[in-house]
Amino acid sequence: MKQYIKWDISSHKFLLGVGSGVIILLLCALNLGIHSAQDLKEIIAQQFNHQQLILARQASQEIENSFNALIEELLILKYSQREPSPDLLQMIFQRAHRLGARGLLVLNQDKKVIYKIGEPTLTKLTPLDPNNLAVHLSKSWVYISEPLRKKIIVLFIDPYLLVQRHVARIRSGKTGYAWVIDENGYFIYHPIKSFIGQNAFKVRQEKAPDFYFKKINKIQRQEMLQGKEGIGEYISLWHRDVKGYVKKFVAYTPIHIPYTSHIWSVAVCVPEKEVNAVIHYLYLKQFFIQGSLILALIGLGIFALSLERGFRETLRQEVERKTEVLKKSEEKYRLLIESADDLILTLDMFGNIISFNQATASFFKKKPALLHGQPFNVIMQWPPNTIIDCLNQLYTTKQSIVKEHIVKINGKPHWLNTKLMPLYLGEEIKEILCIARDITKEKLVQEQLSNAEKMASLGTLAAGVAHEINNPLGIIIGFGELLLENTPRETQAYQDIKLILKHALHCKSIVQNLLNFARPTEDLSKAIDINEAIKEVINVVRHTLEINNIQMKIEFASSLPLVQGDKKQLQQVFLNLIINAMDAMPDGGELSITTRLDEQQAIEVLFQDTGCGIKEEDLGKIFDPFFTTKPEGRGTGLGLSISYSIISKHNGRIRCESEENKGATFIIDLPPIGGQYAR
Repeated sequence: MKQYIKWDISSHKFLLGVGSGVIILLLCALNLGIHSAQDLKEIIAQQFNHQQLILARQASQEIENSFNALIEELLILKYSQREPSPDLLQMIFQRAHRLGARGLLVLNQDKKVIYKIGEPTLTKLTPLDPNNLAVHLSKSWVYISEPLRKKIIVLFIDPYLLVQRHVARIRSGKTGYAWVIDENGYFIYHPIKSFIGQNAFKVRQEKAPDFYFKKINKIQRQEMLQGKEGIGEYISLWHRDVKGYVKKFVAYTPIHIPYTSHIWSVAVCVPEKEVNAVIHYLYLKQFFIQGSLILALIGLGIFALSLERGFRETLRQEVERKTEVLKKSEEKYRLLIESADDLILTLDMFGNIISFNQATASFFKKKPALLHGQPFNVIMQWPPNTIIDCLNQLYTTKQSIVKEHIVKINGKPHWLNTKLMPLYLGEEIKEILCIARDITKEKLVQEQLSNAEKMASLGTLAAGVAHEINNPLGIIIGFGELLLENTPRETQAYQDIKLILKHALHCKSIVQNLLNFARPTEDLSKAIDINEAIKEVINVVRHTLEINNIQMKIEFASSLPLVQGDKKQLQQVFLNLIINAMDAMPDGGELSITTRLDEQQAIEVLFQDTGCGIKEEDLGKIFDPFFTTKPEGRGTGLGLSISYSIISKHNGRIRCESEENKGATFIIDLPPIGGQYAR
């Protein structure tokens, strides 16, 4: 439930974050739109002014073309082969009239009018060139003179009409217009009729004496009157019929008058608000498109978010389901590993323990924290380089390694069968899996079987040897006793015969033991109280133990179940173990005899001494016939072998745990009679 609450909280936080992100995105888009609108305004204003400049250039070119057309009309007369007739002059004037001509004069050498068309005037006429075509400019007129066979033809042109037909039709935006000034700053054309023929600087100032037309005056004086081309902006107090502060964009270009160095200038202007209206329209269009895109993106984002949320929910459920399945699977395998009796460990590439099951910690009787990270060879009590050699072999051959070895836990030896196997991640070995099994019981069974086979073979051999030796021994002992009776005691011969009989009887004892070892047990069906059987043996040897300065410590379990078998044979085993303990403690010591029930409810009898102990290399041979560690003449090497045989016949087992100079413990396990317990 807590996970679901956390999930909902995280989902709300995520949605809040997305909403905040969308708002920030919209604000950024708005800010970007404002800045882009300003940039767009500047760009469109620049483009609009350049469009006006194109209009101005077109008008300038058309005016120059009109000048050239008028000049060509006069050149037609010059290159004709005959005197110009009135009809020809009339035809030329009619064509020139459409271009702004208002009169045509034919003058003689004395500059007297000999022919006249239209309404020309000779007032303040500039001296005419009698040899070349010339273009003359005045404030109100433009006239072109062409010498022709001792005559001069003069064509009078109204500059207003010349430029008006080209610039009056110019419309920049809705209300924008064009105007033309000459090189002295006089208006040749302007939509306001009263401005025509007036000085542009003065007429503006007269119309608005309280306003200083700084920018337009600067543009006219420094740019237009200098024959330059360009664009700009200025403030005016009117535009056509509109009065008030009007910001205008202006583009201008020069008009070059043919056959002269004179320059006029044509300008095209438009109010800024008309450009802004276009910009506003474009901006609204752009904003609508951007807004539509943003709304579409938001819609898509919300749709994607809903899909993603649904997908996340489905994914979460699937992950939870898979996690639960994986958890159950891991729990299953963990239980399998933890419930296994075998020791299961994983090692890293350096031979250190990474993980292990509970059986491992229980076997080594260590806390899990003390095992983790420990070197494997230390835990397994291997020589230092053994695990390194095994790991090198694993990485080289990629094959498992099996070893059988002994591990001592609290001084008690245990046999382990250890198998090392590589664990792969892809094609590389990532870890080493170790599975070790306690085979101590199997080893003991194998040892018992081996000893049983030895005993069976020895029994067969002993029976034959005993029968072969018994007959000559009987003769030796019989004749020895006869000789001993007939020999005086004080003689040396008597002592020699007595020594012979002593050793012969010792040989007879050995042969008898061999026969007892080989002879089948006659009766193993009697119920025996183990505690009572041991007490009877102790009563026999108590005095001997005290003489040898050996302390007796007895700990008998009460209510032990009875054992089925031969009491005398078992007492022979107990007596043999007590005698061996005395021999192991020549300077005295302590002998502990304990009876108890083990975990399998078998009767366990322990004989523990504090003597010299048994060497590790001799532990596996102590039950072999004729093996002894006692000095020569002190033992036959048959005591433990016969004891092993007797215990085996009683379906029990006998084993020894010992370390050199730390004493020895012989442990006898005997099965009880079901339901019968000693009182």
